[in-house]
Amino acid sequence: MLEVKLHPKAQEDLAEALDYYTSIDQPIKNKFIDDLDLTFGKIQKYPKLYPYETATAQKVLLKKFPYIVLYEHFENVVMILAIFHTKRHPSILDKRK
Repeated sequence: MLEVKLHPKAQEDLAEALDYYTSIDQPIKNKFIDDLDLTFGKIQKYPKLYPYETATAQKVLLKKFPYIVLYEHFENVVMILAIFHTKRHPSILDKRK
């Protein structure tokens, strides 16, 4: 199975999301983690399934939360580039390049 790695910016995205959901309610935070884990599992199992957002990065929507996961698929690794709230302006991602 492919290894999933988080880019440092994706780690920042994740920490921000977890802080936000922790401030609301622990069970909601846990549901977010479960949804993210489910999404990562789908990416691991079917890395070529999801549409391309850019020339090299694919995206998948979380099932229950308003986030997208952007990733690149390499031979043995899936690199998570961003865990991005859908209400944020996409130009924020452009600044990461």
